[in-house]
Amino acid sequence: MRSHRFLLVVAIAAALLVSCSSGGNSVDSATPTTQDDVSATERPSTSETAETSPVTSTTDSTESPDVTGSEAMVDTIVSPTGQFSTEVRPILQANCVSCHTNGGPGSAHFDLNTAGDAKKVAPELARVTGVGYMPPWPASELSVPFHDDRTLTPAEIEAISLWAATGGEIDVHEDEPLVATVQVLPQIEQDYVLTAEPYKGSSAKTDDYRCQIYDPGLTETKFLQNYDLVPDQTEVVHHALVFRADAATLPAAEAIRDADPDVGWNCFGLSGINSEEGGVDQIMGWAPGQQPTVFPADTGIEMNAGDFVVMQIHYHYESKHNDLPADQSAIVLDFASDDIIEAAGGSIEPLDLSLYLGPAEIPCSTDESGPLCDRDAAVALIQEEAGGFAGGIANLLLRQCGVTVEDFADMTDGIASSSCDINARPGQIVSLFVHEHEIGRTIRMTLNPDTPDELILVDVPNWDFDWQLNYYPIDDIVIEDGDTIRIECSWDRSLIPSDAEPRYVLWADGTADEMCYSQIFTRPLT
Repeated sequence: MRSHRFLLVVAIAAALLVSCSSGGNSVDSATPTTQDDVSATERPSTSETAETSPVTSTTDSTESPDVTGSEAMVDTIVSPTGQFSTEVRPILQANCVSCHTNGGPGSAHFDLNTAGDAKKVAPELARVTGVGYMPPWPASELSVPFHDDRTLTPAEIEAISLWAATGGEIDVHEDEPLVATVQVLPQIEQDYVLTAEPYKGSSAKTDDYRCQIYDPGLTETKFLQNYDLVPDQTEVVHHALVFRADAATLPAAEAIRDADPDVGWNCFGLSGINSEEGGVDQIMGWAPGQQPTVFPADTGIEMNAGDFVVMQIHYHYESKHNDLPADQSAIVLDFASDDIIEAAGGSIEPLDLSLYLGPAEIPCSTDESGPLCDRDAAVALIQEEAGGFAGGIANLLLRQCGVTVEDFADMTDGIASSSCDINARPGQIVSLFVHEHEIGRTIRMTLNPDTPDELILVDVPNWDFDWQLNYYPIDDIVIEDGDTIRIECSWDRSLIPSDAEPRYVLWADGTADEMCYSQIFTRPLT
């Protein structure tokens, strides 16, 4: 059996998956074989996202998820004075500079290449750090300890505030370089950089789901250890799902591709590949703010000769996007080298991906009205736009979680919430990921809730669609047979655009729909 089978029973899983190293290997650039979710509080207007992340540069592989070394922070500040050289500069170099540098994801907003650059944006630095928006770290202190926690201490925040209050005065030359002392962004080898064929949609189809084949041309078994999705037209790339497909499914994939008159093929939900031979497993989900995925050096996702990757991209087009160039998003794959495998004792442990999903049932508030406030009408709209498959997901989730529509009927004050307990799949946790859309408010994942062994795995009290991170626990957390995972979500209807037609919001893949999604990568128990 493959190591990436999903948690849920087959009938449920098929409907619910719509949600959304090597040492010295040469870098191959391969093209596909195809021819053709915000905080409940106000955000700063200079919202930064990692959507503009470039393909990461090649570096030596690491031996654990703690690839950034971010635990090596600046010395503890006891009594902040706001002096730039001794307090503020070390904070910026440890937490900000690696992103706000030439070509980094934060450079679209401002650079921190020199002390003079910092002086120019001192008020903004004080504001975004003061409200906890920067550095981006959505998980709260209720979560288990994670590698690469970017949270600033109160003293560090005060030091920046005091410095900004002086006008951002600097006691070094303005051309003094700011050099990152910690690499916040994980760096991975680029064994393969697979680029899509250009695809251009339009506002005629607001939510557009396209699949393409990304074929690395494997001739032997390899273990995928690290990977990254590099979105091209970030304004319209809403999220993506990545699937590993057996070599035996290639004829079916090529057939569905060739039958579609456009680039790739339309594929709402899953990959769209129906093959009696071989299997297709989800191995990755990407959303804005998500950084390169880096697994422990003795683990990986097995891919055999001829296996390939299918990526489903959810494009969201509005009229303002019609003049954008075609999208050519890429995926970067980093496989374990012979040296890595040898260092791991001659074998790589397979990773397993499990999904834990809860209902999304968000009725119109008492001050809203309209035909789509009727749940049946809202379901019918989803079916009309995306097919009956999509329209049935919400009901499947209700049955899985043992709740009914009536359980949500009184949530009419603009705030809605849901909870679902799911039998957990055994393994040692490697990474965690949670996901909602744009009216998400909170999300939490708990192991063995309401028991003496209860452990909050990840808690995000102020959801921000622009920052969706992979979380790597520091401690060894083991899920045993018989354990339970609870996924809890809440949403805020006040975050819906004021000009949008009122409607009952349900679980579906569209930007205006919602989700309560989480995933856990685990390694086998020893």
